[in-house]
Amino acid sequence: MGRNREFDYDQKLDIALELFWAQGFHVTSITDLEKHMGMNRSSIYPTYSDKKALLIKCLTRYMKSKLSEYQSILKEPLSDAIENLRKIFRLAVDQGINEDRICLAVKMAFEIAVTDEDVRCLLAHNEKKIEGIYFEILKAGQQQGCFRDNLDIKLTAGFFAGSSSALFKNYALHKNRKAIYDMIETLIQMVKA
Repeated sequence: MGRNREFDYDQKLDIALELFWAQGFHVTSITDLEKHMGMNRSSIYPTYSDKKALLIKCLTRYMKSKLSEYQSILKEPLSDAIENLRKIFRLAVDQGINEDRICLAVKMAFEIAVTDEDVRCLLAHNEKKIEGIYFEILKAGQQQGCFRDNLDIKLTAGFFAGSSSALFKNYALHKNRKAIYDMIETLIQMVKA
Protein backbone atom coordinates (compact mmCIF):
# COMPACT_ATOMS: atom_id res chain seq x y z
CA MET A 1 0.00 0.00 0.00
CA GLY A 2 1.40 3.45 -0.96
CA ARG A 3 1.88 5.93 1.77
CA ASN A 4 0.24 9.36 1.74
CA ARG A 5 2.57 12.22 1.08
CA GLU A 6 2.44 14.70 3.91
CA PHE A 7 0.72 17.97 3.00
CA ASP A 8 3.07 20.96 3.20
CA TYR A 9 0.94 24.07 3.80
CA ASP A 10 3.84 26.53 3.34
CA GLN A 11 5.13 24.85 0.19
CA LYS A 12 1.68 25.15 -1.43
CA LEU A 13 1.49 28.75 -0.25
CA ASP A 14 4.85 29.46 -1.92
CA ILE A 15 3.55 27.96 -5.17
CA ALA A 16 0.48 30.20 -5.04
CA LEU A 17 2.69 33.20 -4.21
CA GLU A 18 4.86 32.56 -7.28
CA LEU A 19 1.78 32.18 -9.46
CA PHE A 20 0.24 35.46 -8.23
CA TRP A 21 3.62 37.13 -8.72
CA ALA A 22 4.02 35.82 -12.28
CA GLN A 23 0.44 36.23 -13.51
CA GLY A 24 -1.13 38.75 -11.18
CA PHE A 25 -4.20 38.30 -9.01
CA HIS A 26 -6.90 38.88 -11.60
CA VAL A 27 -5.40 36.61 -14.27
CA THR A 28 -4.73 33.74 -11.86
CA SER A 29 -7.77 31.49 -11.79
CA ILE A 30 -8.76 28.84 -9.27
CA THR A 31 -8.07 26.31 -12.05
CA ASP A 32 -4.50 27.70 -12.34
CA LEU A 33 -4.08 27.36 -8.59
CA GLU A 34 -5.40 23.78 -8.64
CA LYS A 35 -3.01 22.81 -11.42
CA HIS A 36 0.11 24.42 -9.95
CA MET A 37 -0.55 23.61 -6.30
CA GLY A 38 -1.54 20.03 -7.09
CA MET A 39 -4.78 20.44 -5.15
CA ASN A 40 -8.42 20.42 -6.14
CA ARG A 41 -10.72 23.27 -5.21
CA SER A 42 -12.45 21.12 -2.61
CA SER A 43 -9.09 21.11 -0.79
CA ILE A 44 -8.07 24.69 -1.55
CA TYR A 45 -11.19 26.32 -0.10
CA PRO A 46 -11.17 24.65 3.35
CA THR A 47 -7.39 25.03 3.64
CA TYR A 48 -6.85 28.58 2.36
CA SER A 49 -10.43 29.92 2.02
CA ASP A 50 -11.10 31.84 -1.20
CA LYS A 51 -8.68 33.25 -3.79
CA LYS A 52 -8.44 36.67 -2.10
CA ALA A 53 -7.76 35.09 1.31
CA LEU A 54 -5.05 32.98 -0.34
CA LEU A 55 -3.51 36.14 -1.84
CA ILE A 56 -3.56 37.83 1.58
CA LYS A 57 -1.80 34.81 3.13
CA CYS A 58 0.80 34.93 0.34
CA LEU A 59 1.34 38.68 0.73
CA THR A 60 1.65 38.34 4.51
CA ARG A 61 4.29 35.62 4.12
CA TYR A 62 6.19 37.60 1.47
CA MET A 63 6.14 40.87 3.41
CA LYS A 64 7.25 39.19 6.63
CA SER A 65 10.31 37.85 4.81
CA LYS A 66 11.12 41.23 3.20
CA LEU A 67 10.64 43.09 6.47
CA SER A 68 13.00 40.69 8.19
CA GLU A 69 15.67 41.45 5.58
CA TYR A 70 15.23 45.20 6.11
CA GLN A 71 15.24 44.87 9.91
CA SER A 72 18.52 42.93 9.79
CA ILE A 73 20.22 46.15 8.71
CA LEU A 74 19.27 47.75 12.04
CA LYS A 75 20.73 44.83 14.00
CA GLU A 76 24.29 45.29 12.80
CA PRO A 77 26.51 46.42 15.70
CA LEU A 78 28.18 49.83 15.49
CA SER A 79 26.59 50.51 12.16
CA ASP A 80 27.06 53.68 10.18
CA ALA A 81 23.74 55.36 9.33
CA ILE A 82 24.86 56.50 5.88
CA GLU A 83 25.94 52.98 4.98
CA ASN A 84 22.69 51.57 6.42
CA LEU A 85 20.66 53.98 4.29
CA ARG A 86 22.65 52.91 1.23
CA LYS A 87 22.11 49.22 2.13
CA ILE A 88 18.36 49.50 2.56
CA PHE A 89 17.93 51.39 -0.72
CA ARG A 90 20.06 48.87 -2.57
CA LEU A 91 18.30 45.94 -0.92
CA ALA A 92 14.96 47.37 -2.01
CA VAL A 93 15.97 47.70 -5.67
CA ASP A 94 18.53 44.91 -6.11
CA GLN A 95 16.00 42.12 -5.61
CA GLY A 96 13.92 43.44 -8.47
CA ILE A 97 16.98 43.99 -10.65
CA ASN A 98 18.50 40.57 -9.89
CA GLU A 99 15.24 38.68 -10.32
CA ASP A 100 14.03 40.92 -13.15
CA ARG A 101 10.63 41.45 -11.54
CA ILE A 102 9.00 44.05 -9.36
CA CYS A 103 8.34 43.57 -5.66
CA LEU A 104 5.16 41.52 -5.13
CA ALA A 105 3.75 44.08 -2.69
CA VAL A 106 4.25 46.91 -5.20
CA LYS A 107 2.71 44.80 -7.97
CA MET A 108 -0.37 44.09 -5.86
CA ALA A 109 -0.58 47.74 -4.76
CA PHE A 110 -1.11 48.74 -8.37
CA GLU A 111 -3.23 45.77 -9.40
CA ILE A 112 -5.68 45.28 -6.56
CA ALA A 113 -5.12 47.64 -3.60
CA VAL A 114 -6.78 50.50 -5.46
CA THR A 115 -10.09 48.60 -5.44
CA ASP A 116 -9.76 46.23 -2.47
CA GLU A 117 -9.73 47.72 1.03
CA ASP A 118 -8.40 44.58 2.76
CA VAL A 119 -5.36 44.36 0.49
CA ARG A 120 -4.82 48.13 0.68
CA CYS A 121 -4.84 48.05 4.49
CA LEU A 122 -2.44 45.10 4.60
CA LEU A 123 0.01 46.79 2.22
CA ALA A 124 -0.31 50.18 3.97
CA HIS A 125 0.41 48.55 7.34
CA ASN A 126 3.53 46.92 5.91
CA GLU A 127 4.63 50.20 4.30
CA LYS A 128 4.42 51.87 7.74
CA LYS A 129 6.79 49.22 9.11
CA ILE A 130 9.26 49.91 6.30
CA GLU A 131 8.95 53.64 6.96
CA GLY A 132 9.76 52.84 10.60
CA ILE A 133 13.04 51.22 9.54
CA TYR A 134 13.97 54.25 7.43
CA PHE A 135 12.97 56.44 10.40
CA GLU A 136 15.32 54.54 12.73
CA ILE A 137 18.20 54.85 10.26
CA LEU A 138 17.58 58.58 9.82
CA LYS A 139 17.27 59.12 13.59
CA ALA A 140 20.55 57.27 14.16
CA GLY A 141 22.13 59.39 11.45
CA GLN A 142 21.05 62.58 13.20
CA GLN A 143 22.47 61.25 16.48
CA GLN A 144 25.72 60.34 14.72
CA GLY A 145 25.85 63.83 13.21
CA CYS A 146 25.86 62.61 9.62
CA PHE A 147 22.29 63.70 8.71
CA ARG A 148 20.97 67.25 8.92
CA ASP A 149 19.54 68.28 12.31
CA ASN A 150 16.65 70.16 10.70
CA LEU A 151 15.59 67.14 8.62
CA ASP A 152 11.98 66.04 9.16
CA ILE A 153 12.86 62.39 9.55
CA LYS A 154 9.25 61.17 9.69
CA LEU A 155 8.38 62.81 6.37
CA THR A 156 11.72 61.76 4.84
CA ALA A 157 11.22 58.14 5.96
CA GLY A 158 7.89 58.07 4.13
CA PHE A 159 9.44 59.60 1.04
CA PHE A 160 12.31 57.11 1.06
CA ALA A 161 10.01 54.12 1.56
CA GLY A 162 8.07 55.16 -1.53
CA SER A 163 11.18 55.98 -3.54
CA SER A 164 12.42 52.40 -3.86
CA SER A 165 9.60 51.44 -6.24
CA ALA A 166 10.29 54.58 -8.31
CA LEU A 167 13.96 53.58 -8.51
CA PHE A 168 13.03 50.12 -9.76
CA LYS A 169 10.61 51.62 -12.30
CA ASN A 170 13.49 53.70 -13.63
CA TYR A 171 15.64 50.58 -13.88
CA ALA A 172 12.87 48.67 -15.69
CA LEU A 173 12.66 51.44 -18.28
CA HIS A 174 16.37 52.13 -18.77
CA LYS A 175 18.22 48.99 -17.54
CA ASN A 176 21.02 51.07 -16.01
CA ARG A 177 22.05 49.87 -12.53
CA LYS A 178 24.79 52.50 -12.25
CA ALA A 179 22.23 55.26 -12.78
CA ILE A 180 20.05 53.77 -10.03
CA TYR A 181 23.00 53.64 -7.63
CA ASP A 182 23.83 57.25 -8.55
CA MET A 183 20.23 58.22 -7.76
CA ILE A 184 20.55 56.47 -4.38
CA GLU A 185 23.69 58.51 -3.70
CA THR A 186 21.80 61.69 -4.64
CA LEU A 187 19.04 60.83 -2.17
CA ILE A 188 21.68 60.26 0.53
CA GLN A 189 23.38 63.58 -0.30
CA MET A 190 20.05 65.36 0.16
CA VAL A 191 19.93 64.38 3.85
CA LYS A 192 23.62 64.52 4.78
CA ALA A 193 24.83 67.13 7.25
